[in-house]
Amino acid sequence: MTLTPEHPAEHADGDRRATADGTSDPIPATRSVDDALARYAEVEPEIRAFVEIFGSEARADAASVHSGGIAGPLAGVPVAVQDLYDVAGHATLNGSRAADHTPAVSDCTVVRKLRDAGAVIVGKTVTHEYAFGAMSPPTRNPWNLDRVPAGSSGGSGAAVAAGVVPVAMGTDTGGSIRMPAAVCGVVGFKPSYGLISRTGITPCSSTLDHAGPLAANVSLAAAVVDALAGVDPADPGSRSFPAPDAVASLDRGVDGLTLGVPENFFFETADTDIAEAVHAAARELEAAGAQLVPVTFPTPQECSDAVVAIAAAEAALYHRDRFAARRDLFEPDVAAALDLGLGLSAVDLVEALDFRSALMRAGSEMFAGVDAVITPTIGTEPPPLEATSMMLGGREVSTLSGLNAFTVQANLLGAPGLAVPAGLNANGMPVSMHIMTAPGHDALALAIGRAYERRTDWGRLAPPLAAH
Repeated sequence: MTLTPEHPAEHADGDRRATADGTSDPIPATRSVDDALARYAEVEPEIRAFVEIFGSEARADAASVHSGGIAGPLAGVPVAVQDLYDVAGHATLNGSRAADHTPAVSDCTVVRKLRDAGAVIVGKTVTHEYAFGAMSPPTRNPWNLDRVPAGSSGGSGAAVAAGVVPVAMGTDTGGSIRMPAAVCGVVGFKPSYGLISRTGITPCSSTLDHAGPLAANVSLAAAVVDALAGVDPADPGSRSFPAPDAVASLDRGVDGLTLGVPENFFFETADTDIAEAVHAAARELEAAGAQLVPVTFPTPQECSDAVVAIAAAEAALYHRDRFAARRDLFEPDVAAALDLGLGLSAVDLVEALDFRSALMRAGSEMFAGVDAVITPTIGTEPPPLEATSMMLGGREVSTLSGLNAFTVQANLLGAPGLAVPAGLNANGMPVSMHIMTAPGHDALALAIGRAYERRTDWGRLAPPLAAH
């Protein structure tokens, strides 16, 4: 039976999240760097979430933060980054044997801004090869070690869920922040396209990629967004948005908001227990003052094909020379995706781009009538580690298509998408609610997630590993 907010599971960890009654500070206390390194040593053999840990370097950086008197919500917070992010002095391996092993000469923009905010970078997490997939081998899901943590940011999701770090950075091309967050039972936030710089992060698809946090709670995700938002002339996709002021907006509540609940595709495709749990989550927001209204989401089931075409073409362009020279070093699934991109016709690509343009127009019309749209983040539980296909809505689909079926829409729209824990399914695996707002309304998405988080205990659940 699906667990409900009135019947929470027993694996609670008060350090990971704000209390359900909302009486804690906006930014709850987090683990110190020493705690993070100790927790890493304890659980890494089981979850295999990290590519590299920066032990002595992280301790020295933490000492500098404290001795320098740096204040703020991220001061001293241990943060891990997906191994697509350049960190000075460390190679960016991209989960691939085809990658160069030359250490980066400088931090990417995100890492630099995190350091400026006082965060301490403690290591690099596993990514699916060049971010083109949803499995993230060899990382295991902390809730069930025989299941995938999703991807591409699977190492980041597992690291936060297992209590190693309260924040880990990931990337999202079709759901690669929100999918791991969903199946690992943590918060994941994909910002508006262009809000956070991608300079110094290995691209997958230049017009679909986003950088963002996976975090132990919505408050920490908001603090990271505030620290990272801003125009970067070095990133061609960077956009000028008003400062989100996400932390200042966190406790606005949902009173007076209109939340759209799609009548098509999402809930009817999801497993029954997941659909019921997310409907219950929406009713919690209604009880907090929001109005729920039915909406028809524009052509959601067709979005996956458009994302595949655009991402494959853009990835093939980026990797063209490397792939020609080192094809045998790429994993078969990524090689197949690059072959697909190289083989696409101009007509195929233009058709996908036209579809995206039409979807953005239809999305603008939808958001003219609602403040946000509520759906499940993923429609079923994560597949076993070696699976190549899975069942979704009574159909057998590829693992990538099954996991990102409900998240790709936000990438095409360039819209903020927030994954928030919303229960456990019949097998005790995390259920996640997805909150999507119009582009530029990042703080609103986070405030809605915070309002839900304050009313339930789901965000405080921890996986059945050794006690945190």
